[in-house]
Amino acid sequence: MPDAIDIGRPRILIAEDSYLVADEVREVVSGCGYVVAGAAPSVETGLALIAKDAVDGAVLDIDLAGTPSFPMCRALMDKGVPFLFLSAYSANTVVPAEFSKTLHLPKPLVAADLRSALQTLVGVPPDLRPASADPVFANAILDSLPAAAKSALVASLERVPLQQGEVLDLPDRPISYVHFPVEGLVSMFVGTTAATRIELASVGRDGMTAPGILLGDSISPGHTAVQASGSAWRIAASTLRRLTESDAGLRHNLLGQVGAALRHLAETVSYSGRATIVERLARWLLQASCRLGSRRLELTHDALAEILGVRRPSVTTSLQVLEGRHLIRSTRRAVVVLDPAGLAELARR
Repeated sequence: MPDAIDIGRPRILIAEDSYLVADEVREVVSGCGYVVAGAAPSVETGLALIAKDAVDGAVLDIDLAGTPSFPMCRALMDKGVPFLFLSAYSANTVVPAEFSKTLHLPKPLVAADLRSALQTLVGVPPDLRPASADPVFANAILDSLPAAAKSALVASLERVPLQQGEVLDLPDRPISYVHFPVEGLVSMFVGTTAATRIELASVGRDGMTAPGILLGDSISPGHTAVQASGSAWRIAASTLRRLTESDAGLRHNLLGQVGAALRHLAETVSYSGRATIVERLARWLLQASCRLGSRRLELTHDALAEILGVRRPSVTTSLQVLEGRHLIRSTRRAVVVLDPAGLAELARR
């Protein structure tokens, strides 16, 4: 359902066939101060909304239940309404020439990128224009916080390097720090031994480690390790607990990120239960490439086997399948993504 009418605030249409992703986009759009004009899971629904309602901007997936969203693009152009693509397809995906200059944001969604794109597309809502510049952290969660919440955190955050192979948390041990990555990639595992370990979630500049801290759980449920070097904002777990307990606004905003993490987890578990190893590997490589902003992933076959919770020969065979389809180029210590759109198509289930 669309948000209540609010004259003066830009109205944004969302076109997305995944309920979980649409809900996540809705939260970002609303959190930025815009009104959600509606969420369309199909081209037909989207065209009806465009014809019926006043829309000031739109966020469109390129593929809606197997149908390209380009008819919606043309309908929006006829009305002079700006739009952008939010899609798992790469920025090099072939689209009609008339849309070749349309801004294209990759999935998974990075809230800070979407907010910046919407402000460029339709402007900042008049009642939300800041009186002074907020600090910019280059982490989607931190940058999505309102000014008061940022002020509560800024003095306690420190920028630290992340080194590949570095262990941030150990299972059944107290959590010392919470990390908000800026560059790099972090894997959060469950399972107490290497033989039983499987990745629960990967975290880049769109997320945070140890979200359970916000629910009062100070013990790490698993192993958290750096997969790709970079840097992060770090805060002592005890400090974050104290700040969220004394600041209801900060706690409310960060708990929203826990909800988003749980939705992603539900989607990943559902996908893993029905996908083949090749499809799971394609999906993981695509998401990792998007989070890192790089097509080259410095990862060994052993690391990928641990991430997917499978034997190393299964990873080697799956990489050979992807390489045979000219989707990647693989060596012993790196994977280069050659065709993100092809990976997305293979991983789509």
